[in-house]
This record gives sequence, structure tokens and C-alpha cells, in this order.
Amino acid sequence: MTALKISGHLIPAPDAYNIGYETIGSFERNANGNMIADIVAVKTAISLGWQMLNDTDFKLILQHSKPFFADIEYYDPQDGKRVHKQMYTQPGGAKVALDASGRLWWRDVRCVLIER
Repeated sequence: MTALKISGHLIPAPDAYNIGYETIGSFERNANGNMIADIVAVKTAISLGWQMLNDTDFKLILQHSKPFFADIEYYDPQDGKRVHKQMYTQPGGAKVALDASGRLWWRDVRCVLIER
């Protein structure tokens, strides 16, 4: 797994790392059935997931995911190198769990990053 940074802070390596590219624009078919597209941009979207995080690591992700836009450094397979992009950060939910000693853990943590 390649390291991922949010606002310059290295976050724990996710268990799930899915990268995709979303095309923004309008699409329709003409009378001949051909696709007509008015493409505005193609944006990167990264979906992250952790099976289990301790309270400190979950807090780190939440703190550096605000405000809603952050500088994200990640490996972009399309460019073949590490890049910096401003991305909309959407921290997802998590389920709370306690271990036998009463320490707080978070499971099924999700976070989505979408290029600005």
C-alpha cells in the first residue's frame, strides 16, 4: 500500500483503497442513436476503508479531513507518480467497539475523497 497524506499528515494505511475516475458532463443520444457528450472534466475519486482503527488514528483522520477540502497526496496510477490534489473529504461513519480492557476502537471506518 502506498502512503496517503491528508493535509500533510500521514494517515494509517487503509485495508481497502479503491481509486476511480468520474466523468463530469452531460450525455445524451442524437436521433441516430450516437452518444453526444459535453465533458466538463474527469475527476479522481478515492474510497478508503479500515476494518479497525484505534481512537487516536480515527481522530487523526477526522481532524485532517476538515474543512471539507484538503490537500491529498497519493500515488496516482494514471500518472505513475505521487501527486497532490485538492479533494473534497467526506469522512464516513464508523461503529464503536470496546476491547476487553475497555479501550475504544472504531470498526468499519469509511472515507471518500473526491477531486475538487
